[in-house]
Amino acid sequence: MRKFGMMALLALAAIGCLAVLRTQAALPAAGTAGKAGAYADTIKLLTTAKQVMDPAATVKLTMKKTGAYLPVSGEADLLADGQLWSERLGMTPAAALTEQQGHAVYRQEGAAGGCKQTLLLTSLNAGEFYAIVKTECETLPAAGAAEAVALQQRLDAAVEGLEWDASWNVMVQGGLADPSAQGAEAALRTVERELAAKAEERYEDRGTVSVSYASPELNEFVWSGDRKLHLQAALRCDSQSGDWRLTLGTPVITTEY
Repeated sequence: MRKFGMMALLALAAIGCLAVLRTQAALPAAGTAGKAGAYADTIKLLTTAKQVMDPAATVKLTMKKTGAYLPVSGEADLLADGQLWSERLGMTPAAALTEQQGHAVYRQEGAAGGCKQTLLLTSLNAGEFYAIVKTECETLPAAGAAEAVALQQRLDAAVEGLEWDASWNVMVQGGLADPSAQGAEAALRTVERELAAKAEERYEDRGTVSVSYASPELNEFVWSGDRKLHLQAALRCDSQSGDWRLTLGTPVITTEY
């Protein structure tokens, strides 16, 4: 199983015009946990989020599956592959490729379980082709772990048999049950306790805290030097209301927090 570079993941995010706020060093490679491990991570992530996020509010769930796939010989093949993937995902096939940041890109959008789903196929370097499928749910209940895993399973079933060496990146974002600064600190402690998480990297700025963790409870990981990182937690304070919100991601956060 090939390890997928995090730099490639970030480049794909940029190609797709997906906002990425990264405050830690670029991470070189990711581990693929397999389907069962990835689903277990999603359940643990959302179960933990439920304990600290506002139970009366919905959360934003973002799930990306990203990785290398079988090289194609040119843009015609890239378009044909994109149309095949679109059909597998229940999307209307796009008629043509687009170009973003000097790369030919196949991009199409559709819906999955009431959520927005985006497909991207592109080449980052000569002979290196990548696919990313991003599912965004804006109104998921904080307790929606079963719904999230069902979406993952639906995607995995749709692309069964395709030459795609991919891994999952799952993020959940929402307001805290106690949005005060003290509540934000308590939320981090709860996350650390529930996931047996050990802080490995920490960044703080005015109104922002980001911590990367190793956790024996989670399966997906990225390498940072010789250390495995399984989880990132980010707190951000709203400059207008003063309320804090939390973003959790396994193994990292690749959305704006």
